[in-house]
Amino acid sequence: MCHQFAFWYKVMNLQIPKQVTMTGGLYLWKDGREVPDTMNVSAVQPEEMLVSWDSGFGNNALGATEDVLGTDGTISRGQQIRYAPQKVNRPTGSDLLGEARTKPQAHMQNFLDSVRGVDKPNCPFDLGFKVSIACRMAVESYRQGRTMVWDSVKEEIV
Repeated sequence: MCHQFAFWYKVMNLQIPKQVTMTGGLYLWKDGREVPDTMNVSAVQPEEMLVSWDSGFGNNALGATEDVLGTDGTISRGQQIRYAPQKVNRPTGSDLLGEARTKPQAHMQNFLDSVRGVDKPNCPFDLGFKVSIACRMAVESYRQGRTMVWDSVKEEIV
């Protein structure tokens, strides 16, 4: 989840969620693992949006895709990046298609270059912090069976 959240938190400049709820369970692999094989996470963002993340490790029919649905259209991120306008709110909008141009090893190379002081990290500390808190809230929600809330004054999960 952290890898998917990091991309969207960066491009949309999202903050730590106000609330996170995670449900799911071990429905397929009953081999002693603790991490659920099927899960749904809902994060209520202070930017007045809901981030919903679903993962089902037992079926790859949908592949690894991500979609952002907004009032003006939908951005889909998979092998390609696609924008489809919401014709009701943006009748003259056109579809756009883009490509991710990074090599598979680019993430590791950026990390090494950052450690060496050659480059700035693509995932800087403040971004990693926000994403880590969101993921921690999800895990705690699953474990405790309740919605977790971020107390921005105390900077803690309650």
